[in-house]
Amino acid sequence: MAKKEKKKGNICLNICIGLLLALFICIIAYISVYSANLKVRSEESNKTEEIEDNTESEVQSYSLDFDTSNISNGGENSYTLANYSGTINVSIDETGKVATLSYNRATLSNTYLLNWDLTGVEEGVLESQTITFNNKVNDVLFSGIGQDRTGDVILFLMEDGTIAYIPVYQTLSTNGAEGLTTYQTISSIKDVVKFYTANATSGTSSSVTILAQTKDGTLYDLAPMINDASNNE
Repeated sequence: MAKKEKKKGNICLNICIGLLLALFICIIAYISVYSANLKVRSEESNKTEEIEDNTESEVQSYSLDFDTSNISNGGENSYTLANYSGTINVSIDETGKVATLSYNRATLSNTYLLNWDLTGVEEGVLESQTITFNNKVNDVLFSGIGQDRTGDVILFLMEDGTIAYIPVYQTLSTNGAEGLTTYQTISSIKDVVKFYTANATSGTSSSVTILAQTKDGTLYDLAPMINDASNNE
């Protein structure tokens, strides 16, 4: 009889030990899962905060008002926003550093009165040139300066806030379409975040121009800078 009771006691003890082990394993598993979930939530929270910080920074840089009272070198001109049509399509690759300029040779020749030999050039067929930059391109604008198409210019807003540009007519008339692989820079303005095409009016005279806006909201008329640098008048 004593042996049976002892055997029952051993069985109960083993069951208790088994239950305790199972409970211990469950607690360890719960702690591991909870810690993992807590880490994931923490990482997601950090990523969300980082995205919100970047978005806020981007909004502050790119959502500046077009305030003509902040034009630094506008002189007696008054400025209004304008639209402008381009003759060259510009696309940037996934690296942000390679620009492809696509055009129809006949369109360029006729628009800029270049009198190129168009033998074999088919209507609507595009050719292209590429430019590789050292820095990433944040934005591209095809616009103009002055009162006719000889002032056409392609602007590249670089990641570091500087400006690269191609004076289209000057380039085409001097070096042909192949000259579109070269560009010039404007070094007198830093921290540019946005371009605008605008009409500049002074008295009875009106012309198209390009304004560059910097981080602090200041606007700069690029016409005199580009004209001085490239004689694109």
